[in-house]
Formats: sequence, C-alpha cells, structure tokens
Amino acid sequence: MPFPILVVPVAIAVVAVSGALITAIPKIWKILDKRTVAILGAPQTGKTALIRLLRDVDAPDGALPNAVPGDERGRFPLEIKGRTVDFAVPRDLPGSDGLNVAGWKDAFADADHIWYLFRADLIASGDPETTQMMKTHLALFSRWLGAMSGDVPKILLVGTWADAHPNHARHPAQVAREVEDADVVKLGSVKLGGVAVVVGSLATSRDADRLLKGIKNRLQ
Repeated sequence: MPFPILVVPVAIAVVAVSGALITAIPKIWKILDKRTVAILGAPQTGKTALIRLLRDVDAPDGALPNAVPGDERGRFPLEIKGRTVDFAVPRDLPGSDGLNVAGWKDAFADADHIWYLFRADLIASGDPETTQMMKTHLALFSRWLGAMSGDVPKILLVGTWADAHPNHARHPAQVAREVEDADVVKLGSVKLGGVAVVVGSLATSRDADRLLKGIKNRLQ
C-alpha cells in the first residue's frame, strides 16, 4: 500500500513555552554538545513543533504558526548557551505516493542520535495504517543499522499527540503503557537493539516540558 510522504507541511500543535521548559532545553543541549540529531517521522507527528520549540526557546507564550513548505527542513545548527547541535530534518517529496528514503537514509547515517516521532494516540488505538507505516519505518532503521560498521546512532522512539487519545486526560500513564505495549513498538524496539520509548504531547507548555524531560532522561 502507498505510504504518505515524509515531513509534509501541516498544521501543528500549539506549544506555549514556560519557564520550566526554558530551563529544560539547555540541559538537552549540554548532553548533545557537538552531536548530530536526525528527527524523522511521518507527517503530522510534531517534527516542526519540536524544532521550533528548540529553536525559539525564548519565544513568548502563544501559538506557533503553521509550517511553511520547506521551513525547518534540511540541515542546520542550533545554539543555546554557547553549545551547538547539528539537526537534520529530511525535506518533503512532491505528491503523497512515496517515502523520502534517500533523505532519511542520509540523515540516519550521519546522526549520533535519531529521534523518531510517531502518533502515540493512533498507535495506542491500533490504527492499522499508522501501525503499518511505523513497521515500515522501523524495518528501514533495522536494515540500515545492520549495514553499519563501527559506531551506530542511538535511537529514541518519541510518541507525540498522546493528548488526542480519549483516555489521556484522566489516565495518561495508562495511555503511555498502551503505546509501549503495542506490538509494533515492542517488536521494533527489539529489532533495533532495545531502544527507549518516550510518550507525551506538545499541546501545552506543561506537556512539552514533560516530553523534553523524558527525552533528556533517556539521552543520559
């Protein structure tokens, strides 16, 4: 079945930057000093929101603008507190009938860290299209890792949009467990050598702070 292209510009979640969040981001930078991070994931998984959050750490509270074609894509350094991290976000493909495999593979090969974003709410709900798409992506990662020699990138599975799950407001921990227990996540983690999983949201400043703290804790 055809899969959607990667990194299609879409409307993104609203992210408000809190004081706690501004404190958390430099801690990530300290861990990632002089490192390269590739952010990969299907459309509408929060890649643009995450990059803008990291880039605009001092931005005032409020909604982030929608993604613009070609915006926040490619390779670029971000610097906070005098520390630089190189990011790679593969660019779009025209149409919606294929994966940007070449762009993903290049970013994957050059990265020290891979942050793979996926829709936690849809995986927890067992959405078949999202599940199949994630299987395809993780199978590519496994193949690329198997072809590497020497150091390999550290992969982190980042489930976003958990707030869109109907049970998240009352039982966020239960939703997180459903994501972690999903077959595609468990089997993918095993094939990739036991990668870590973070589940959360970028919908509010509090959500974003928790998600970034989860990322930071699993980078150490």
